[in-house]
Amino acid sequence: MSNFKCVLMDLDGTLFDTSEGIMECYKMGLEKFGIFVKDNSELRKVMGPSLYISYRDFYGLDEVQVKEAVRIYREHYNGGGIYKCRMYEGMENTLKLLKANNLKVGVATSKPQVMAEKILNHFELSKYFDTICGAELDGSRSDKVELINAALKQIGFTDKNEVVMVGDRFYDIKGAISAGVHSIGVAYGFGTKEELAEAGAEYIVEAPEDILKIVL
Repeated sequence: MSNFKCVLMDLDGTLFDTSEGIMECYKMGLEKFGIFVKDNSELRKVMGPSLYISYRDFYGLDEVQVKEAVRIYREHYNGGGIYKCRMYEGMENTLKLLKANNLKVGVATSKPQVMAEKILNHFELSKYFDTICGAELDGSRSDKVELINAALKQIGFTDKNEVVMVGDRFYDIKGAISAGVHSIGVAYGFGTKEELAEAGAEYIVEAPEDILKIVL
């Protein structure tokens, strides 16, 4: 039996498949600078880090270009792309059971907090979370370690040995390790089993319900 009493969860690729809306709007930001992506599979790499980091590191945009690409992305994302997503099957029941067993549950996502809150409110999931902790719109507080620590502070949880971070990319796993909490990698998201294992995930699961087998 585990000693976990607090579960922190990523959003994109963990709670929801948000790829349709994100990829659609991300390409619009690139096209402003003459970069055209024909195969959406190329954009799987941008799912996880903040927009500021991915536009810079993956497509070589400079600081001014990054800000403009992010502006264009958000204009279209807030215009409807934000809701082009689907909750992973079994996720809501997983959240219900976590709360029914008196665990603290929070979101720690590099997605801007206002956008994370919009999605969770739209799908009526906010009621399952003790805190929703996301990045600022200017790109600050997007580091996963910072987000994990901020979420725990908001919840008022101090024993990191009783905390597990659940995510689909190596950013989540590396962040958990650096923050001193446990980790569960979800292979149903945007990352791969190999990526999660290489990052050092303590557990890797195939479906939302499998999280319960580890945590409860």
